[in-house]
Amino acid sequence: MDNDIGVTTDEKERYISFSRNQFFAGALAVLVAIVFVLSRGSGSLRCPTQPFDIATYREQALAATPPNIIECAEAGAGGSQEACHLPRAERFQALNEKGITLWMTGLSGSGKSTIARALEEELVLKHGKHVQQLDGDNVRTGLNRDLGFSAADRQESVRRVSEVAALFNSGGVITLVTLVSPYRADRDEARKRHEDQGLAFLEVFMNVDLETVQGRDPKGLYEKVKNGEIKGFTGVDAPYEEPLHPDIDLPNNELDVDDCVEILMERLEQAGVLDGN
Repeated sequence: MDNDIGVTTDEKERYISFSRNQFFAGALAVLVAIVFVLSRGSGSLRCPTQPFDIATYREQALAATPPNIIECAEAGAGGSQEACHLPRAERFQALNEKGITLWMTGLSGSGKSTIARALEEELVLKHGKHVQQLDGDNVRTGLNRDLGFSAADRQESVRRVSEVAALFNSGGVITLVTLVSPYRADRDEARKRHEDQGLAFLEVFMNVDLETVQGRDPKGLYEKVKNGEIKGFTGVDAPYEEPLHPDIDLPNNELDVDDCVEILMERLEQAGVLDGN
């Protein structure tokens, strides 16, 4: 015996060990019960089953733009950012051209990129103008690399490209946007964004029907759609909303590339874009 009440040291250690094991076993049982109840209930701690709505998140984030973002003190809160830059009139006169955005929309294979490249060559090589093309496939390698082809991602693609186009436009650059941009509301918002900043904007509709572009199929995409390799393709099993009142209508299945370039050059001349005064 190690003490007056007849309990040995070994017996005390066995009792303490037993009590400790009981405690841990009880705690584990309670934890398992909590997890079981939460997994079968509809409480707030249950893991959500609905997918994350990226479109709603973007809309809320854009609506909550911090009011204290001011490019320069001269602009002030909510004021025009034009006050932060060289006045456009002076810039345009120095460059001998005015900024404008030509937003070329149409089905894949409707000639957007082909005609834009030909127009760019005409403007740069023959007239010495500053031109920037923002092509749908090109921007997907960088600016829009994180976007897919859902309606929400297409909307975000148009928004981003519109913002970049407006920056080039404001800097006196003739900006050629070649983007399928299938939804009318998104294109209208791009126009509004330009007009709100006093920037010239022309919507150019590559007015070519589905049968024609399927026959062209320059990238082999329509063949992949036909074989079931691509789903949700614009104009086939995803919508394309034609412009109701485009500024320029180019039925280039009836016109060759040179004809289209001539029409676009005439509109640019009429808009005074080729002269900075």
